[in-house]
Amino acid sequence: MALAWVLTSVGVLVATVVVIWRWTRRGLNLPPGPRRWPVVGNLLQLSSLPHKDLAAYSAAYGPLAGRRFASRPRTLAAVHLAYGCGDVALAPLGPKWKRMRRICMEHLLTTRRLDAFAGHRAAEARHLVAEVRRRAAAGEAVNLREVLAAFSMNNSGAEEEALEFMEITHEMFRLLGMIYLGDYLPAWRWVDPFGCERKMREVERRIDDFHSRIIDQHKKKAREMSLQGAAPSCGEMDFVDVLLSLPGEDGKDHLDDVEIKALIQRSSATPGPPEGAGGARCRRGEGQASGGTDLAGLSYLRCVVRETFRMHPAGPFLIPHESTRPTKLLNYDVPAGTRVFINTYALGRNPRLWEDVDEFLPERHLPTAADGGRVEISHGPDFKILPFSAGKRKCPGAPLGWSSSSWRWPPSSSASTGSPPRASPGGHRHDGGLRDDDAQG
Repeated sequence: MALAWVLTSVGVLVATVVVIWRWTRRGLNLPPGPRRWPVVGNLLQLSSLPHKDLAAYSAAYGPLAGRRFASRPRTLAAVHLAYGCGDVALAPLGPKWKRMRRICMEHLLTTRRLDAFAGHRAAEARHLVAEVRRRAAAGEAVNLREVLAAFSMNNSGAEEEALEFMEITHEMFRLLGMIYLGDYLPAWRWVDPFGCERKMREVERRIDDFHSRIIDQHKKKAREMSLQGAAPSCGEMDFVDVLLSLPGEDGKDHLDDVEIKALIQRSSATPGPPEGAGGARCRRGEGQASGGTDLAGLSYLRCVVRETFRMHPAGPFLIPHESTRPTKLLNYDVPAGTRVFINTYALGRNPRLWEDVDEFLPERHLPTAADGGRVEISHGPDFKILPFSAGKRKCPGAPLGWSSSSWRWPPSSSASTGSPPRASPGGHRHDGGLRDDDAQG
């Protein structure tokens, strides 16, 4: 009797949900797609590689291009991994996002500030070349993931810290790029069969501990300099120093630590091309590393970076967008609150946009007279690649991402004098750092 009552209750509940679901969508001309189930929609039709599934759907049903998708959804990954959606890239539209973006654009990512770091980047490039040559001379295998992580950390003497940072950042991007069922089916969070939310909490703790150590080190250095009556110059101040010097809200003398952590997380995690994505075929004289003044004139280098972003984006999807109001796209109705995923993996491998999509061909990006002789790293007017997104929510760290990426290639190329290592038992990876499990939900 009790079982019959439970089954009846469940049946009534499901029927009610179906009726409400259909009622709320009556009269709407929704975009085409595979047949949806009530409540779960198409979630159960996605495999462990959703970017490939959605690319297939796009080929079958056609693309959609739109606007009014400037806000961000409040996903569990953003809550756990971006200080409660406090990261400038993941914060929803509003005063907080505007303030965070203003800090980035006016204090962290100005041309003057980035130029002030040129000396540090040059020193790190020389250190990278020297380290690769040392290992090659000793007959050691060179792990590009390790040496480029140390280079990205901008600290020659902290390779272990650099590797820790790289590991945390890679895991953070993997979790942020997942389509997590718990965001759509709250009951899934109680089960969490793959331990996704547990991993988010673990990475959240590691990120916070790492950032706390960085901030404490800078506060200690600032106190020591203050006792000596010294003040750092613009060229000596890094991002953390700048943030510690800024006033906070509501009359506070300084930004609080959570705000600083959210800002340094985004500035330090600006996407660049992965280290396994093909080789840069640009060389200078033996033993020389390109300098900052060389980079602007290296059109082929810019082609290499652009082609790398096409084939191996930092993640298969851009950060999800969310419609702030009902709108129409290509005569289809898109309700308010709709989450929009932009598939950069599919965009870079679309045969309607690119020839030989699986070939690494930097020459395809060589400029023509119509381009004004300049190779555009970010999106152009055709939006054929979107390494840093576009529009109002474009990554404010795009100049830093390009600068860091371009500085990686020439030193690596000029230092590549060793022999390739023997094939490892696991074989050779051509996925540019994106494993098959990187997109699992």
